[in-house]
Amino acid sequence: MFLVVAELSARHFFSQRTYSLRGDDVFNHSWIPNQRIDTPHFADRGVPPYTRYVNSQGWLSTYDFAKYKPEGTYRIAYVGDSFVEGTCAEEDSLPSRVQRGLVVPGKGTIEVMNTGTSSYSPTLYYILLSKKLLDFHPDLVVINVDMTDVFDDTIYRVTLKLDERGDPDMCPAGHPAISTHRRTEKGLELITPFQRVLLFSQNHSALMRMLLDVASQLKRKRKVSGQDVAPQAFAWCGTERPPQTQRDVEWSMDILRRTIQLVKGRGVKVVVTAVPHLQQLQGKWSLQPMKDIAEVCAQENVPFLDPAQEFKTRLGSTPPETLYIPDDMHFNPSGYRMWSEIQLEFLNQVGLP
Repeated sequence: MFLVVAELSARHFFSQRTYSLRGDDVFNHSWIPNQRIDTPHFADRGVPPYTRYVNSQGWLSTYDFAKYKPEGTYRIAYVGDSFVEGTCAEEDSLPSRVQRGLVVPGKGTIEVMNTGTSSYSPTLYYILLSKKLLDFHPDLVVINVDMTDVFDDTIYRVTLKLDERGDPDMCPAGHPAISTHRRTEKGLELITPFQRVLLFSQNHSALMRMLLDVASQLKRKRKVSGQDVAPQAFAWCGTERPPQTQRDVEWSMDILRRTIQLVKGRGVKVVVTAVPHLQQLQGKWSLQPMKDIAEVCAQENVPFLDPAQEFKTRLGSTPPETLYIPDDMHFNPSGYRMWSEIQLEFLNQVGLP
């Protein structure tokens, strides 16, 4: 009887605490529409619990976007992964801060679409833009490349289907390793039989989710913040680049190039930036990825913002650790604030519209 009561209580407690993504035959995975997401997971690390909302179109917003923007509106589509999504309250996220702070001459309203989705990468950026996002007629697309994007692209290539031009067409969910591995900040990690039992229980029992959530707060095993050697998921940032990693980088940069060409071909302005990780600002990991992205942007004649140098300049003698959630790769609210300030200054310099 005690276990039944505990399970029912846990289900009530977790009724709104879901981080709900679903598999997708085209986009690989996407947000489940019309949901509220309560996130208390970083409360013990200085980030107060926060709530996010997903609209009926599957983007992070409390309202839906009209396919044709109202007159006098300047619409920006922010494309990226969990950094664009924001591990923070809605008002602290990068897209929200840009919407509040940007001024475009002749435009009375700035509308920013937050399409950030966990673990998205150039392959999925292209599909999202070609199949859905460009149909909403943005004036500007801001592509935010993350340092895990090359790794993620290697995963999506397994199920990716290309069109006759070699462009990404659809990327069904269902990687063959999904039943035996899980994606972590270290890369694909083999799941032991015991972990499979825990994951099954977690997926089917709110009580188990609560217990594992408490356990993870008491003992966090996955720490990347102090590493000098980039793990598999961050192989792009390694100080040495094996031939396979170089081939993977070339693939992702080619997809990024195709994405830029797609957006420009629709007559939409595009700019590109990236997400610097803590170890890059500490000097432990390579900044070569920024040069790789910059080279593509130079070839395509589109503006590129190198955020690493801007962060270092603004930080001065302040330790970069102050911008990140402890034992997690994401920014804290201070990090998102600085990132948005850097992007706002960049967008003002680019000249809009």
